[in-house]
Amino acid sequence: METYPEKYDVIVVGAGPAGLMAGITACQRGASVLILEKKEVAGKKLLLTGHGRCNITNMRIPDNFQEAYYENSRFLTSALRNYEPTDVRNFFKSMNVPTHEEENGRVFPDSEKAQDVRDALVEKFKELGGRLLTKQAVLSFTPADSEERAFRVVTFNKVYFGSAVILCTGGVSFPATGSEGDGYGLAASCAHEVTPLYPALAPLFLTGFTEPDKSDKDDCGSEYSLAGVTIPDIGAWIWADGKESEKVRGELLFTHQGVSGPVAMYLSRYLPNADHLYSNMRIFLVLDHVPGVTMDEAEKQLLAAMQADPNRHMKRLLCETFRLREKMAELVLTEDKAAHDVTKLERKKIIETLKGTRLPIAERTPMDVAYVTRGGVNVKQVDPKTMESKLMKGLYFAGEILDVDGISGGYNLQCAWSTGFTAGLYAGSSVTQAEEH
Repeated sequence: METYPEKYDVIVVGAGPAGLMAGITACQRGASVLILEKKEVAGKKLLLTGHGRCNITNMRIPDNFQEAYYENSRFLTSALRNYEPTDVRNFFKSMNVPTHEEENGRVFPDSEKAQDVRDALVEKFKELGGRLLTKQAVLSFTPADSEERAFRVVTFNKVYFGSAVILCTGGVSFPATGSEGDGYGLAASCAHEVTPLYPALAPLFLTGFTEPDKSDKDDCGSEYSLAGVTIPDIGAWIWADGKESEKVRGELLFTHQGVSGPVAMYLSRYLPNADHLYSNMRIFLVLDHVPGVTMDEAEKQLLAAMQADPNRHMKRLLCETFRLREKMAELVLTEDKAAHDVTKLERKKIIETLKGTRLPIAERTPMDVAYVTRGGVNVKQVDPKTMESKLMKGLYFAGEILDVDGISGGYNLQCAWSTGFTAGLYAGSSVTQAEEH
């Protein structure tokens, strides 16, 4: 094993969005910077964001940041102030990656290519004199013996020394991109607490969902299969062993295994971890097919339709009255029969199911299909103004390794940019200021 030391002001571990931003910012402060990336290329997970379009930020930030980043949102107050969505857009514009805003404040590069975002970051870092090494998994880092250099960073074939280290190794979601939880072990090795890790922004796997029959046709006259169907406006929540999660309204996409889309992604955060609850069918996705309409209003609408055409079958009436797909109507009905044969009690049951269809969830979504990790390095042990560890001077954190996660729509990338900028700013400044003295 080679042991020839190489010395840098700042060593960044991980070349994702937070790591690249931290490296660029530290370089801009005059620091010599090395980024070590375990995969063969930088920013592999960044290429997946926004389905390859790269939803780089959201213009609603910081107005809604407390709701968007859940219980640890206040930790981001200073970082978001340091580096706002407008700063992100101006930064990429300066690198010939102009952006545009779409619905709900989401911002994308005009090229619609995540690769352009990744390439611009890598080129900027190298242009500023930074050094990026790939296929360099960090095995350990420890305080160095020398007072001049704070850390000894060990990879499989090299030892590096740095005055500051910034851990930007990501979480454990999409491990094929390099997010395999390495950083948590590194953080724990210097006494940092890592809070429990769960999948977030993930699809929901439903019991009994299999690939549909493509030849099926619904009563509303169109070829229909549940998988691939998007419901643009539906209410939903998680029922878990008698407790209900927050209710959310929006778009839901049915898949061969369950549901995806913004509603499912949001609710995945609330799935409990206890396996026995799933095996005993005590976890449900609950759907409100007519959000914004009360139970009484829905019943009046359905009763009026039934009285207007008593010979009409209920599935057809549900399709026409509430604009449901046939398969969605089948989720509501236990039996399809003519309206005049439906009792008052049965009608009320139909309305209750229309406003609260229960679909059993098969299992907690595996981490390898989640877009984001919930949990991570305890933010109580990190200075929110600088991203520096409160336990070890010269150690900084940024990005998904921290116990901060956001909703979909550019919020998690904005967290990466803001925390990466802040960590790079203070790590780079602390080193160069110390050298000046």
